[in-house]
Amino acid sequence: MSPLWPGSHSFLGTAIENYLQSRQRLGYVTQSAKSYLRDLDHYLVFHDIISIRKIDESLVIHWMHSIPSRSNRTKNSMLLCLRKFLDFLIRQGLMVNNPARGVAYLKFKPFKPYLYAIKEIQQLLLAAQKRERSSRQRQGFAWRTMATMIYLIYACGLRLSEALNLRIEDVDLSQNTLSLWKTKFHKERLVPFSDAAHHRLKEYLSLRLKRYPPTNSPEAAPFLCHSKGKYGAVCIGSFFRKLLADCRIANPAGHSPRIHDLRHTFACHLLYKWYQEGRDPLNKLPWLATYMGHVNIQSTQVYLTITRALLREGDRRFRDQFENIPAGFLKKAISKACHP
Repeated sequence: MSPLWPGSHSFLGTAIENYLQSRQRLGYVTQSAKSYLRDLDHYLVFHDIISIRKIDESLVIHWMHSIPSRSNRTKNSMLLCLRKFLDFLIRQGLMVNNPARGVAYLKFKPFKPYLYAIKEIQQLLLAAQKRERSSRQRQGFAWRTMATMIYLIYACGLRLSEALNLRIEDVDLSQNTLSLWKTKFHKERLVPFSDAAHHRLKEYLSLRLKRYPPTNSPEAAPFLCHSKGKYGAVCIGSFFRKLLADCRIANPAGHSPRIHDLRHTFACHLLYKWYQEGRDPLNKLPWLATYMGHVNIQSTQVYLTITRALLREGDRRFRDQFENIPAGFLKKAISKACHP
């Protein structure tokens, strides 16, 4: 059994590894759980805790707050992860009670994603093009990649990880579809795209093959790439913040708009489009959930932020349907009063 991370391990190191492997076999993505439990492992080593009897509510609280800069949302995620892990230890006969169950979740202000306007998305694409023209060849292609990624995430509602993991063979220009594999919740899916997206992806692929021709297994090479291969999320975030600064796009709530918010914007703009076309958005939610790779409709509803535009459109449709009903009842009541 190979260790999940280098360095010393606590007395729970083997149990943590067994737990994460059991989660992986069940199909769960364990990246965040691995991070939290690795932190727990280091915490136990640092405080020289060598007995499971020492794990009580006081230890759980102290571990959660050991890094004060963490947000309450992150601390709640740590607590949830620990609850599941200690339940696993109980099933293994290593514990009797779960002390993490007695610790309450912390209050936090719900995170509100930034909703881009169409004009702002256009500004981001133009800013990337401007940087491409003014940069040297290698750096210029990086900005072309950024423009393609922004377009892909917004046009197809992709997660950032899904865009980064795209391979050349996953982009079918003959059928206008993207094949997404090993995504969140292990849900594979085909995502169709428009003719406009076809043109942009075909143009990018042509440049990509000329700039960085794949050597081994060309079809399996990353679609969006740099000289050394696939981009990472941290690097993309750095590039994206430069574009936000170029366009002077800021979130009134204080936190910086994210590239992932383009996926949220895709869902909200699509909902608004359905309202304008007179369609019932509730009947469309199962389709949208499938398209976006969600486990259920409730996951999709998180993206459907109520905006002023949606409220205005909903109010218009309500008035069109029901505004004349009270007037009709009033007219009928007056008629009966005058002609009993």
